[in-house]
Amino acid sequence: MEQGRPRILIVRLSAFGDCLHAVPTVVALRRHFPGVEIGWAIEDLAYSLLKDHPMVDRFHVFPRRAFKRSQGTFMERLRSMRQFRKELAEAKYDTAIDLQGLTKSGLVSWWSGAKRRIGFRGEDSREFNIVFNNERVEPPDEAVHVVEKNLSLLKPLGVPLPDKPEWVMPSFVGERQKIHPFLEQCGLIDSDGSVRRFAIVNPGATWFTKRWPAESFGEVTRGLIERHDLPVIVPWAGNEEYKAAQTIVNLAGKGAYLAPDTNLRELAALTEQALLFVGNDTGPLHLAVALNVHSVAIFGATDPLRNGPYGSAHRMQTGPVECHPCWKTTCERGDRACLVRVLPEAVLTSCAHSLERLARRRDTRAKIQIS
Repeated sequence: MEQGRPRILIVRLSAFGDCLHAVPTVVALRRHFPGVEIGWAIEDLAYSLLKDHPMVDRFHVFPRRAFKRSQGTFMERLRSMRQFRKELAEAKYDTAIDLQGLTKSGLVSWWSGAKRRIGFRGEDSREFNIVFNNERVEPPDEAVHVVEKNLSLLKPLGVPLPDKPEWVMPSFVGERQKIHPFLEQCGLIDSDGSVRRFAIVNPGATWFTKRWPAESFGEVTRGLIERHDLPVIVPWAGNEEYKAAQTIVNLAGKGAYLAPDTNLRELAALTEQALLFVGNDTGPLHLAVALNVHSVAIFGATDPLRNGPYGSAHRMQTGPVECHPCWKTTCERGDRACLVRVLPEAVLTSCAHSLERLARRRDTRAKIQIS
């Protein structure tokens, strides 16, 4: 690294959807300080997606497995953590910006040796995070969404908040080539080699209280095919999501396709070619937003105002219930009313609005049939 070049460390370790919410902060920082050295402390899953990001000079992959007894001997885990700390210290960061607000992220900021350690004040600083950061910012009342909260941490550096948060993503050209045969198999490649328009319906989510029923997704998938002549690809990750994806494809019939097993970069390559994304509050939803794909999101336990797809291009659905949002992984009511009260017809109406909006845009890939 150049001597005297300012160095700033972004700390947002996980999850990969939350790391995508951090991208506009990185972009705003780079736009304002084009000559700064930007590092990012991150966990391996999100790194696998964001590596080679054009606005990040260096990633530091946090060895989260070092905290798990099943992952090697104590000495092996200790060595990996020491190596991570050494790597951070050798980078000689001037400033660390902690976007996560947890004990472990605060610890990483402290380990960096940065003299300025900027973090959240108030409810966005949790556990023992307050111990590690020496400049604390309370997001303004108007910063409701997590993207806006993250951007507020740039204020001590004199970075103006952008009028419109901007996502810049790595290139997934190589991954596009890998998934091309699958799209050909589905009949989604025209004779000139261009990709026909299609939608993605993603049923997955880590929390049970975020998962809309697969049967409901199946109705929406069938509606997209029959009403809008829009083929649908259903991705999945793990056995449980695979079963849900199979249920959706079986219910929807012709025009619905089960995606192959993909890693995150291959999923990104598939998603960036889609016309529309429909899914729960989960990483792939925020990936679609980051790739500028119009989205319709179904929200259960979490707050769509804080964590929903950012921007007016996207639409959200949640069931009317007094306990929403609860931010819990289990439903105390026992019926997941915030999810099951979302009707497939309401989601299809949101999809139709999004498709109408896309049809009015000059850069729409193909004429869309609206019914």
